[in-house]
Amino acid sequence: MGLAQSGWVPNQGDLFLKSDLFLFRASTYVNPEGTAIETSTFSQYTLHLYGKYGLGNGFALIGYMPLLRWNQFETTNPVIGQGDLKLELKYQLLDGKTPLAISVAPEFPTGRSEAFAANPSIPGDGIILPTGDGEFNVWTTVAASRSFNNSYISSFGAYNLRTRYKGLAFRDLWQVGVEAGFHPTDKLWISLKARVQGSVGESQHPELGFVRGDATTFTGLTLGGMYQLTDEWGLAAEFGGSLPGLIPFRNIYVAPYYGIGVTRA
Repeated sequence: MGLAQSGWVPNQGDLFLKSDLFLFRASTYVNPEGTAIETSTFSQYTLHLYGKYGLGNGFALIGYMPLLRWNQFETTNPVIGQGDLKLELKYQLLDGKTPLAISVAPEFPTGRSEAFAANPSIPGDGIILPTGDGEFNVWTTVAASRSFNNSYISSFGAYNLRTRYKGLAFRDLWQVGVEAGFHPTDKLWISLKARVQGSVGESQHPELGFVRGDATTFTGLTLGGMYQLTDEWGLAAEFGGSLPGLIPFRNIYVAPYYGIGVTRA
């Protein structure tokens, strides 16, 4: 899921909520060495809740929670549970035509870090498929935006300071991205987001690979739309995936994903 990053901060008392369901199925896995491998189909379905609230004086509080995540290989039983909670404090450094904001977002290990997906065909066989990665980490993001008559553009840079899982150190991550959107009618917004994620350092712990999401790198592109049904309620949809681009795929399943949701302002 590609969350928007912008230089804007909501006004005091303004609340925006979004709940969406994302669906992902893939059988091509690119390992940490960059080799594409065909595996049994991996499926992930996630129900997210996202909210942002204006605190005033340039501050906003943002929350993101995978309320329910379903992970499964075609050879295993499903694992179902909540994901990791992220809470973000955002501050607008500059306002005006080109706002600039900085945010700090700790992510807490609230998911099922040791969830086991059993293989029903082979007693005792299976794989750990956690709904959360099991470690505390902190994202720091700087974003800038510019609006025009019926469109906007935003860009951001972010760094994820990762910690440890059972004494094993994760590698930090970085992201850069850009988003452009336009407003063809009073009720419809369309956006296109590009995002690149890279990793810092070399892996010392291969066991933190796929199941823990260590050093996943990719270039992603997302097309999204939001339609305002009433003054308060709207519909949202996204289509995206990992694409060949500025950085090679590492430790990632490659396939499109789809999302649909509702919004409330």
